[in-house]
Amino acid sequence: MAGIGFVLRKLTDKNDLSGVIRAFFHSAVVAVGPWIMIVICMSAITSLSYPRLELETLREFQSVFIYNSFFSFIIAAPFYMVSARYVADCLYAKTPSPVPGILIYSLLFTLCPALIFATLFYSFYADLTRFSIILSIVNFSLLSQIWIAMLYLGSIRNFRAITLCWLLGMAAAIFSAYSLGQNYGFQGLLGGMNIGLALLLFSQQSAIFAEYPYRYQTPYAFPFYFRKYKQLFWSGFFLFAGMWVDKIIMWGAPEAITYSNNLSTYPTYDGAMFFSYLTIIPGLALFTFSLETNFFESYILYINHIERNAPLAFIEEEKENIQKKIFSNSRAFFILQGCISFSIIALAPSLFSWIGRDFLELSIFRLGTLGAFFLALIFFIVILFSYFDSQNNALKISLCLFLSNTIFTLALKKLGFLYYGLGYCLASILTFFFAAILLVRFLSKLNYHIFITNTVKRLHMASPKEDVRITSRDSTPSA
Repeated sequence: MAGIGFVLRKLTDKNDLSGVIRAFFHSAVVAVGPWIMIVICMSAITSLSYPRLELETLREFQSVFIYNSFFSFIIAAPFYMVSARYVADCLYAKTPSPVPGILIYSLLFTLCPALIFATLFYSFYADLTRFSIILSIVNFSLLSQIWIAMLYLGSIRNFRAITLCWLLGMAAAIFSAYSLGQNYGFQGLLGGMNIGLALLLFSQQSAIFAEYPYRYQTPYAFPFYFRKYKQLFWSGFFLFAGMWVDKIIMWGAPEAITYSNNLSTYPTYDGAMFFSYLTIIPGLALFTFSLETNFFESYILYINHIERNAPLAFIEEEKENIQKKIFSNSRAFFILQGCISFSIIALAPSLFSWIGRDFLELSIFRLGTLGAFFLALIFFIVILFSYFDSQNNALKISLCLFLSNTIFTLALKKLGFLYYGLGYCLASILTFFFAAILLVRFLSKLNYHIFITNTVKRLHMASPKEDVRITSRDSTPSA
């Protein structure tokens, strides 16, 4: 978040309404922009191709893309978290020269498990032709690397470059998929999508290398970060697996649809949950905005006081400021997002009539909206723990979300359609209260954690092959 934080603070320093509005808009783009653009691209391809292609062909294409999106995100998340830690340390130490090397290593480390998983899945589980298997594997690999590249785009201050990358990639995907799909069906749709995703990935990399114009340096500390941040690695995996596991379980529901390629989806559940996630866009934007402005300032002062051996009274004062800003930001989130979420829940029937959604999704949508509200709070707390490098607490929260969502969804799925979505909702609520308790306890002993646990860890951070400044700072302004 180093780049976005710089831009947001620069905009808010103008002390006018336009600066605040632009900062809030940038926050929304960083928080959910890529996800929304991917979905819009998929919807556009389906809508344009529907009159000319069979419905079964489009459903097969959608099912492959849905599976690839879900599982590539889960596989990329652990590598994303560790790479983010490494990049954040470099930027905080004001030594960004290793960033290009870290990017290349991150992409390679993510590509290996992505290729293995996709090859095994599409070769032995899905029922596809050989060329379709290759296209599906390429699609999975491209998505995995795009999620990783988004980490580095978050540190770029040029929002025009980021937006242009996505617009060019998505436009190419829509045009290529539509054109090739008319002649080659499923393979044309997937191949065209891959062309657009490849253009997006390469343009992302170009923007990153332009922002960090340094010669390639082998990031010797990369294995070190994976050894020292194992909990961070697994917290990333279980956090996003916990977010998606209920959808995967519901693909086995009696109402789910199995296509000719042997892949199953449940459009009613998936569609309702997707629209429920859209409701938290304002809250996520507010969270990013507040985190990278007022909270960041107190956080930096607090860390600087500790590193410069300031008097305890100064450290205590900034600790209290941090606690106040965390609770004030939480209150603002509750007020804004709470009003939006509960208003949407109350007005859901009218909203469904207006946009033409199937009323079978109504109960799932309402439960999903409530669950998404608490899920946003969970992400808020996990990122706070990441700021203070509390890997143990982040892992506990991620495991709680994954296990509770799995258990509740499996148990309630047996009770029938009326209970669909309740497992995810209950898991989000339970995990939030668990995370809130951990956060309150952690903040009450914040000085102990910074002085004792981080000091012990810093003793093992120096690497003989890397600039000690990069690997000797655990508390960074980026998560």
